[in-house]
Amino acid sequence: MTHALGIDVGTTNAKVALVDEQGTLVAAAARPITTTRDGERAEQDPGQIWQAVVDGIHEVVAAAPSAAADIAHLGIDSQYSSTVPVDAEGRAVGPLIMWLDYRGSDYCLEILGREPESFMTFIEHQGIPPIGGGLSLSHMLWFQHDAPEIHAATTAYLEVMDFVAAQLTGVVAANQCTQFASQLVDNRTLGLTEYDTDLVAMSGIDPTRLPPLMPVTEPVGRIRADVAALLGLPTDVTVHATINDSHAGAVATGARRNDRIGLMIGTTSVMLDTTDHHGTDLDHEVLSMPSPFAGEYLVWAENGLGGKVVEHVLGTIVHAHDELGDHSTPDQFAHLDQLLASVPPGSGGAIFLPWLAGSLAPSANGTMRGGFLNLSLDTERRHLVRAVIEGVGFNLGWLLPIVEDFSGHHDQAVVFGGGAARSAQWVQTLADILNRPVSPVADPHQMIARGTALLALVRGGAIAEADLDELVATTTTVDPRPKHRATYELMQTQFIAAFEALTPISAALNS
Repeated sequence: MTHALGIDVGTTNAKVALVDEQGTLVAAAARPITTTRDGERAEQDPGQIWQAVVDGIHEVVAAAPSAAADIAHLGIDSQYSSTVPVDAEGRAVGPLIMWLDYRGSDYCLEILGREPESFMTFIEHQGIPPIGGGLSLSHMLWFQHDAPEIHAATTAYLEVMDFVAAQLTGVVAANQCTQFASQLVDNRTLGLTEYDTDLVAMSGIDPTRLPPLMPVTEPVGRIRADVAALLGLPTDVTVHATINDSHAGAVATGARRNDRIGLMIGTTSVMLDTTDHHGTDLDHEVLSMPSPFAGEYLVWAENGLGGKVVEHVLGTIVHAHDELGDHSTPDQFAHLDQLLASVPPGSGGAIFLPWLAGSLAPSANGTMRGGFLNLSLDTERRHLVRAVIEGVGFNLGWLLPIVEDFSGHHDQAVVFGGGAARSAQWVQTLADILNRPVSPVADPHQMIARGTALLALVRGGAIAEADLDELVATTTTVDPRPKHRATYELMQTQFIAAFEALTPISAALNS
């Protein structure tokens, strides 16, 4: 039986999934990735990422050697808007600058100053105006202007997924999907293998440092013999065209179906839908990006920090180790479901605002910050924790109708993945807030890597594209509870009102 490997390089972990042509997850592994932050700087070590991939593959091969011997296809997805400068051999010559890193934004804003037509040209051709804010164009311009020694040593600036592909194949290349955050491809037309000359000229980017574009339907190449030996893989493994983790999430949740919307809550919260047109909703920061499937665009609706907010509150407030005492625990999520079940929906009136690093869709604001509202003498720690889960949900509830208006698909069932989908009470809370049936995916921690492996099997001809949706594995669907509808409608309205009321206060404090 034919097998495939899916490699998913996220913000905090590199995951590897071994999948057969029936969609079965045969084996999986994960390795942590470290982020170094200092002010607006957010970097990772490309060498650590590659080593995490190597170690993950070693674990999977050791766990299922017979299946590993039948691996014929390999797919890669990753975080995006994260830039790695590489030489002609694909070796990193500088740090990975992440999507959390806003350096270079000033050079993007200079484009708007010197090119009066740039705002509308970028929107019409690519989808996003040149405003920086952590997108790869700003990163490349930062290297070019502020790190000239790295720029001089660079052959191409790659996204993470293309960096990993280069380690596997020796091919330094990208495609229209993976170069979305470079903002230099005309996305009005799908299947392009050239950059937009107008966008490149307006940006002032050095075009000699842009990776060549390959068709998203064609493989990057065969795995190098020495790398196959290092990893314990067959020498004829095909490395297929790379994608970003939002594309993989759409496969993993079945969001390509018109009656389904995908929801991912990991480090961030993302809603996934599809459409047949290129477009941008500037008012709500929702747009469509090229999909790896013919004639299809992926609706991009990045809601901002999600699971990371919950992790932060649990780790630094609930289970902190500080002058007030040692409240640390080996697993800060261990009792989350029990706590959520102990507090009635509505958290005693407490509302949490989850914008700890600024807001994104449906209202992007880099100076916006979070907090708790409406606390009383009856508010306990457990109310605050439930309020955090609900606050992440209210942010998604604000976004949901906007995404559906953009795609034209309404009243969709929600397929829910990411680490948060392991919590039964979190699933129920989302169903109640969104007022939709929510179906958590099976093996949510590995679903993105599994989706990437499934797409590799499609590209290799082992699975028909039409059968992909049937391979989405979900557990029991959770329905919304009507008795909590009035509570959540009231709180949803006040959540949005709080954003509007606190916007000038956040601007004054954080600008």
